Amino acid sequence: MEEEWVDVTQPGLLFNEVGYRHPLIATLDRTVSIFSGLGYDIIDDPVQSPEIETDWFNFEALNTPPDHPARDMQDTYYLTEDKKNLLRTHTSAVQIRYMTNNKPPFKICAPGRVYRRDAVDATHTALFHQIEILNLQKKGEVHLGHLKGTVIYFLQQFFGDDVEV
Repeated sequence: MEEEWVDVTQPGLLFNEVGYRHPLIATLDRTVSIFSGLGYDIIDDPVQSPEIETDWFNFEALNTPPDHPARDMQDTYYLTEDKKNLLRTHTSAVQIRYMTNNKPPFKICAPGRVYRRDAVDATHTALFHQIEILNLQKKGEVHLGHLKGTVIYFLQQFFGDDVEV
């Protein structure tokens, strides 16, 4: 052991001291942090935000007609022959699931991975990340001005106060 160049008695390096976070994950975390700071509850756990979704949450509850192109085999990864289970194609299914189990008022942010059958090229992959927000309050307590303010605040936090909106 005396000839080894590594002192095995020293503590190991902490994980966060090695390398860097992937730019997509860093961007996702920063975005989620901004919405969390605005009071949005982050819905990203596997129970409320599953990546394997049912046809009902992914399409039916969103009034997507049976003949809609998004339901075609070339656009959606179905996991069962009966097309009842699939890899979610958007995070809107998270909003539907949340509204099924919770009554307004609430503010939620639904980040997550989504899957679509795309021809892979420099700008497309079968997996990408999506973030949606939903703010449901009592009638008259939230209006388009709140949405505009949320968008402006987000862009200024993300890109800096001098960003033109």
